[in-house]
Amino acid sequence: MQAIFRLDQITGRFLRVVAISCLIVLMFILGANVISRVTGWFSMGWYDEIIELCFAWMVFFGAAELWRENQHFRIDWLYYTLPWAKRRIHTAVISAINIFFLGFLFVEGWNLTERSSALTPIIGFPVAILYVCIPISAGIMLLYAIIDLFRHSPRHAAETETIDDI
Repeated sequence: MQAIFRLDQITGRFLRVVAISCLIVLMFILGANVISRVTGWFSMGWYDEIIELCFAWMVFFGAAELWRENQHFRIDWLYYTLPWAKRRIHTAVISAINIFFLGFLFVEGWNLTERSSALTPIIGFPVAILYVCIPISAGIMLLYAIIDLFRHSPRHAAETETIDDI
């Protein structure tokens, strides 16, 4: 159990480092582009390729980290209007829908990554580097969605039920 907890921590740290690093690179490159356009001192014809890559990686790995931490945006109005006993059913249905969607995103993201053979026009990066963040992040989110489904199963819920839940 300790190894799983440690792997979870490493995954979270990796996802945060990638997302934050991409944000920092985005800030510097966009700032340099503004200076370049205002002053005309240097040219940055390549910046949009790096921006595209960093933005995609930041969004997908950031979403995976939010999913891992269960901090992603959700509207929980319906959840709190349901009686306590039906909340687990609601959560299980939502988890099943999430698993279906993330499985689809994983498969299609993998297909997109596999089929891409193009290179970026200026720098010459393989476009697959841009797309690979989709199946990786979808796989991470899918794993956590499956864990979440089991966490809210009636058997597991009965084992972890506390006095505050009643």
